[in-house]
Amino acid sequence: PSSTESPHHLRRSLQGSSDHQPIQLVYPWARNYLRPLDAVPEPTKETVLFWHIPKSGGTTVRSVYECVGRTIANRAGVDPRYGHQNEEEVIAFQPWPGVSRASYVNVDTTNKPGLNRAKNMGLVHSGLVDMIITSDITYAVENLFDESHKGRVLGLFRHPIDRLVSIFFYLQKASWEQQYRPQWKRIDVLEFAKKRNTDNNYMVKKLAGLGVNDTATEEDLRVAMGTINKRFIVGLMDQMEESVHRFNIVMGINESDEDNQQCMNHFFHDSLGAKKHNSNSHPEVAEGSPAWNVLAKANALDIR
Repeated sequence: PSSTESPHHLRRSLQGSSDHQPIQLVYPWARNYLRPLDAVPEPTKETVLFWHIPKSGGTTVRSVYECVGRTIANRAGVDPRYGHQNEEEVIAFQPWPGVSRASYVNVDTTNKPGLNRAKNMGLVHSGLVDMIITSDITYAVENLFDESHKGRVLGLFRHPIDRLVSIFFYLQKASWEQQYRPQWKRIDVLEFAKKRNTDNNYMVKKLAGLGVNDTATEEDLRVAMGTINKRFIVGLMDQMEESVHRFNIVMGINESDEDNQQCMNHFFHDSLGAKKHNSNSHPEVAEGSPAWNVLAKANALDIR
């Protein structure tokens, strides 16, 4: 799709293949506070929330929108190096002037205390933020948006087993992460799948508002699928460039702008582009292998 599509064609593009599906249930937080897919995007009037599913291309997405100069809410806005973490009003600032067009607001949307602070400061009402990035989708939507300020959600999805295998290898070396697991270097993927992995059916649980130790049900899956089909602009990690094009339409980003073209070329056509952003090369796990089968059984809802 291009940024010049008519509203009719844009609506069909964003709806994808869901036009002729039966009536689907939608979680109340999404039905009440998110704009439906049949509402044509109004970038100047709505705030976008990007659901960051770990190890599913979210870091690259953030880097793309830093490059095109969008104003982002994530973690960088409260970094003490920039001196805005204790201010009581929402402000937008450039952390790296002269180096990057990126702009951030002075809130942290990666955890519940930060989301509570953003709510109390009136983040969405301020109109200063273009993209809110968070993994805590239900809590963020329930607390940041309301019926007068409905949001638009973008999601980038990856096959659940590929995602878990990536987490296994990534946390072996990611000493900067709170979940750093150097001891995993001494085990193989099968042992991880059988004994160490607790992050099963992540997507369904998050959408249902469940904790990591809770059990997701078929009903949770059914409503989660309905919610995605009716309220989410969907992208796929293995079709990253096409996904970002779709996101750009929603955000009103002009891809014919020379600076924006350079950003897109850098990430998707430069051999050093997207590969160098959070690159985590690792062996693949073959479909049908013992490790694959263990992970598939434990993540049956997410896979469907």
